Amino acid sequence: MKLLYITDVFCPWCYGFIPVMQKLQKRHALPVRVLGGNLVETPRRISEMLQEHPTILAFFERLEHVTGQATERFRQLLEHAGREGAPDWLMHSPAMNLPLAALRSLAPGDELAQMEAFEEGFYAEAQDVMNPSFWDLMADRWNVSRTAFHAALEDQDIRARAEQDAAEAEQIMGEFCLYPTLYLELEGERKLLARGYVSYEEVEATFAAALRDMPETFAQGAACDADGCCILPAARPRS
Repeated sequence: MKLLYITDVFCPWCYGFIPVMQKLQKRHALPVRVLGGNLVETPRRISEMLQEHPTILAFFERLEHVTGQATERFRQLLEHAGREGAPDWLMHSPAMNLPLAALRSLAPGDELAQMEAFEEGFYAEAQDVMNPSFWDLMADRWNVSRTAFHAALEDQDIRARAEQDAAEAEQIMGEFCLYPTLYLELEGERKLLARGYVSYEEVEATFAAALRDMPETFAQGAACDADGCCILPAARPRS
């Protein structure tokens, strides 16, 4: 029995979902397989995000209120993005899947914490997570030699694995390509637990139902979609 978690470094709701995943891990101690997605398939800068979504600062205030995850530093970064001399970080999900695949290969067993470290680096700390210097810090954090890490980044098998993982994530989600998405894999079956940001209590309820082999039910909440659009929570029916 294990969890399959489909997430994305640049997904705000995935960042908000970190405490939920941590509580699940603490209670059940299940192995987690993490697949990174392609939320931001075409490279874009945060100033472009601000231009496309003029109310995005209010969105991040609301996200902090809903999830309890700090967004103040990222809001400050957003507010100044595009001004002369201000940092304007680039976002590109396919590029992020490579350092994560390299870390998974060299420091196996911590893929959830590794993904969360990148998400927190971007949204909690407002760091440039696409900068190789940030990647080096992540290698240090998991006691991986920087030399070995940089070699892994050039390894064709690891590059192919990163691309395959993202393609697999999209294939599993099918027409509902939303982040975050969480499954329970149990006795050869894959059961959907949550699609989008939902509370820990809701995930626990669907987890218990899956263990009892009840008819499929899952928790659904605010999510980031395949077009890179993230929405605020609204009343949604359960399937």
